[in-house]
Amino acid sequence: MFNGIALLILLGFGVGIVMLVRRSILTQHRSDLLSLAAAGNDNERANAFRVLRSLRARTIAGMAAMVSGGAVALVLQQEFTAAAGLPLAVAPAGMWALSAAVFACWRLPHEFTGPSTESSLQVSAELTPRSTGTFGPAWGIVLPAVLLGASALGLVVAGFLSGTDEQGRFRNLPYVSAGGAELDTNMVVTHIQLGVGTAGPFPGWYYGLPVLALLLLGAGLNLWALKTNARRPRMRDLRLLAFDDAVRTNVGYVVSTGFSAMLCFQIAPMMLAAAVAIRSSGMNPGYVVGQVLDQDTIPTMTLDPVLGFLALAIAVVALLLLVIGTVLLVRLLGWMGTTVRPLQLPATDSAIA
Repeated sequence: MFNGIALLILLGFGVGIVMLVRRSILTQHRSDLLSLAAAGNDNERANAFRVLRSLRARTIAGMAAMVSGGAVALVLQQEFTAAAGLPLAVAPAGMWALSAAVFACWRLPHEFTGPSTESSLQVSAELTPRSTGTFGPAWGIVLPAVLLGASALGLVVAGFLSGTDEQGRFRNLPYVSAGGAELDTNMVVTHIQLGVGTAGPFPGWYYGLPVLALLLLGAGLNLWALKTNARRPRMRDLRLLAFDDAVRTNVGYVVSTGFSAMLCFQIAPMMLAAAVAIRSSGMNPGYVVGQVLDQDTIPTMTLDPVLGFLALAIAVVALLLLVIGTVLLVRLLGWMGTTVRPLQLPATDSAIA
């Protein structure tokens, strides 16, 4: 019966991911950077394509940084097995920190030599201030901030609840349980004995502090990248203003979506590990005072209802974060894909003046 319910849950989870990802793909509306870059005369078009080449190179470098970070984490996991999975535990945050550093430090060009005569005669200035959240999704600041705050709070709480393992690392969950019973001469349970134990792995300070440090580093680089994207001077060619906005929007979506997806994939596995440890700590032999035992009696394990509900709730939230992270990852790949395509205009666009 339990296996059937678990199978139905897994099937429903898989169908939900497929539907959300499909909806996510079909509802994305991205500007065609190539078409917008073709506006204006030859000099303005050349300037736009310089920006596109830089944007494509930066996107590829950011993707390479993420892949390299994941590869390093796998190698460290194989080489340092005594680290108890720490390289993999910090891998998502470390991968995004490397990628965010690329987006934050690599500036896109905005000043060009030899401006066109038409554009140099026209001077314009925007009265609307550009802030960190001006470009990109409407949730680009709120969602990552909520996820980061909840993640940091959860890691701190888990750290205070954690206990040491045999090597003194805070990666276990200590608990008190009714693990034994006192019997009289007739094998009747007269008293329930309390014992102590530990369950793990648990996201205590051993995992939580490195992850928290990388999350804060990634958040700082993320804000830096969004700020430089918004504050970057405008392109002077008036007919490229729509292209300039589209580039900024693309960068805003990539940075905000990437950071949000990383937060989901970083905290969800740790939540699942915490749920398993909490559930294990709530399992107790079902001794009852007055129960008659014999040598062949195997006590039935019972689950504390409060701890069982808490573990289930944490596991459900973790699965929802995995769904959200998958949808955000698809969106991230879509936005990145618009910048890594070959920079070749269709024949119908080549004649635009």
